[in-house]
Amino acid sequence: MGIIQLPAYVDYWSKDFKVDCVINVMSLKKYQLIRRYLHFNDSEVENESNDRYYKIRPLFDKVISNCRKIEEESRMSIDEMMVPYKGKKSGELKQYIKTKPKKWGYKMFVRAGVSGIVYDAILYGGQYTFSGRDFSNYENTLGLGAKVVLSLCRTIRDPVLTVVCFDNYFSSVELMHHLRNELGILSIGTFQQNRTRGCILKDDKEMKKMPRGSVDMKVCEEKKIVLVKWFDNKGVLLGSNYTGVEPMGVCKRYFKDKKEYREIPCPNIVKEYNKHMGGVDLADMLVAIYRTIYKTNKWYMPIFSQLLDVAINNAWLLYRRECGLKTGVDDHIALKAFRFKVAQEMSSYIPKALAENVEPPNRVNQRRIISRPIATRPEAESRYDGKEHFPKITTKGRCRLCVKGKTTFLCIKYNMRLCIQQNRNCFYTFHQKEQET
Repeated sequence: MGIIQLPAYVDYWSKDFKVDCVINVMSLKKYQLIRRYLHFNDSEVENESNDRYYKIRPLFDKVISNCRKIEEESRMSIDEMMVPYKGKKSGELKQYIKTKPKKWGYKMFVRAGVSGIVYDAILYGGQYTFSGRDFSNYENTLGLGAKVVLSLCRTIRDPVLTVVCFDNYFSSVELMHHLRNELGILSIGTFQQNRTRGCILKDDKEMKKMPRGSVDMKVCEEKKIVLVKWFDNKGVLLGSNYTGVEPMGVCKRYFKDKKEYREIPCPNIVKEYNKHMGGVDLADMLVAIYRTIYKTNKWYMPIFSQLLDVAINNAWLLYRRECGLKTGVDDHIALKAFRFKVAQEMSSYIPKALAENVEPPNRVNQRRIISRPIATRPEAESRYDGKEHFPKITTKGRCRLCVKGKTTFLCIKYNMRLCIQQNRNCFYTFHQKEQET
């Protein structure tokens, strides 16, 4: 349903819009039963852990634990991902982020590689976001953004020489110092002006007077962090614990006054950040291309569909990686064809244990089971005797003579319905001998 999207799920089985690849798998009633009884946790058990996502938590933990088993890249990014939801049944779990394409929904903090593979994720749940996770007293003072980065980085299997990128929502001097000293992780990110901890750099007014591409830099020898301010159209402040301005590169920018593109200086820290930061956005884009839309009153089902899409996209990206490793050429099928192939294989899959226990039906000797016995026709002698054949009004049912019609008239002698209408009188026709064929 992510490939072919219709306004309502019942449209897949409707006469006007029916989709054969859907209706051949299961009937509408079966799908509705699955939707009705699909749960991921026991709702009758009281939530003792104060986990606000307890209804979806078992599935979420299972999917994310499998994502952590994937062979990781050396360059990763941490950012927010929105699970679209605009309902009113989730309480305070629903968030609003104006900079995201889907502004309303559940917020997830995701660690993804440059290729777009999701390796780890955390659901934002307010003060219960980090329930079950341990932090030192120093780490608790770093704030929400730093605790998110630390939680996601601790699941990295080979942290040495791993580079993690994040934006100014998470960045701080203390976080970068702690990542390198405690976990051995290198990091790079943009900074807010009020998080430089007293490091004074040139302001935008001063740098506007300088040529485009000008750079100002300060190094903290104690914490081994460099802060770089690069002026493009406006000032961009970045920090890192492994790279700085050198080697200085160039990038092309358009000058309105000259109406032409020109090369301007570009520090290495900017190139590193732009090259490795877009992993989460790429994963979000892949989900949005063929998003599995799940309209329901259950507030946690959008998270289920998001996990489903993330799992399929991870599988496709791993398939792409393997194709490139084996052939040396990125020769693979597209995401749409991959999703369709997965759907075909899963719809035709029969578990081995079930296949061994189920015997094939014997079509030769199989007898047709009739749910209702066929009523016998009344004898001709009593049918045309003209005695006690009175009509009676009863519940609506099918006419025994014309079959197509429905009526509330009943012959009390034979207890059978016969319709009496303006253009058709089966009651009269049935009891007249000369009309019998």
